[in-house]
Amino acid sequence: MKTIHIGEKLPNTKYDFRETCFGICERDNKILLVKKNHELSLVGGGIEKNESKIETLNREFMEEAGATIKAAKPLCTVDCYWLAAGHYPLRSLSNVFVVSLDENFVPPTEKGHKPVWVDKNKVLKHLLLPYQIEGFKAFLNANK
Repeated sequence: MKTIHIGEKLPNTKYDFRETCFGICERDNKILLVKKNHELSLVGGGIEKNESKIETLNREFMEEAGATIKAAKPLCTVDCYWLAAGHYPLRSLSNVFVVSLDENFVPPTEKGHKPVWVDKNKVLKHLLLPYQIEGFKAFLNANK
């Protein structure tokens, strides 16, 4: 899996570390995003202890979108140094997959999450997290 490096590690700065998995699902030229607190993001989140990347994807898709993954293909990893919330030093290692889903959706199991299909050409203007932006750019470049 290709690794994309973004951000710079600042000298004399202690970074917390978080490894995540995100899935990109496309249907009819639209991408499945999740809406929470008026913000849109790719479906996914942090890897829990003793959980594989695929297990993380399956859990996150059920929690956030009420969807079951049929297949997942690795796309890239984004290794990102950034300041979360503008001041919290964080190194995020985000594993990005292209996923296909079963047809049946159920309500998400995590409160406050709503699945939303967004036109593929408008997704970048909605994403806020740097590693999700770079992962989605890699998806667009792979599908040119």
